[in-house]
Amino acid sequence: MEIDANSEKPQPKRQGGRPRNPEARPDRATVRFTKLEYLAVKRRAKAARLTVADYCRQAVLTGQVMPTLDPAALPALNELRGLSNTLNQLVKKAQVDGLRSVAIKADNLLQELAKLLAI
Repeated sequence: MEIDANSEKPQPKRQGGRPRNPEARPDRATVRFTKLEYLAVKRRAKAARLTVADYCRQAVLTGQVMPTLDPAALPALNELRGLSNTLNQLVKKAQVDGLRSVAIKADNLLQELAKLLAI
C-alpha cells in the first residue's frame, strides 16, 4: 500500500528566532519639544537616572516620576538588609528563649542601626 505524496498534510512552518516580548509597547505617541524644552526634559531624566522615554512615560501616566535607586546607596541598603535579617533572628530567639537572653544583642544591633541611619 503506497501513500500518495500529494495527500500528506503540509507541516506548519516553524517559528524561529526570539520569542515576542509580552510587554512590548507597539503604540507610539510623538511629542515635539523646542531645543530648550528637550534639554530640560533630558536633564530631569538624567537626574532621575531614567531614559527620556521612561521619564516622559512615567510623567504622563502617573503625574510623577520615581527615580531609580542611586548606586551609591546600594551598600547602605545591603547593610540595612543584613541588619533586618539579624533583627528577625533575634526576635525569633527572644520568642523561644525569653527576652533577657536577647537584650544585649538587640541593644548592639540598635546601635549599629542608629549609626547607619545617621550617615
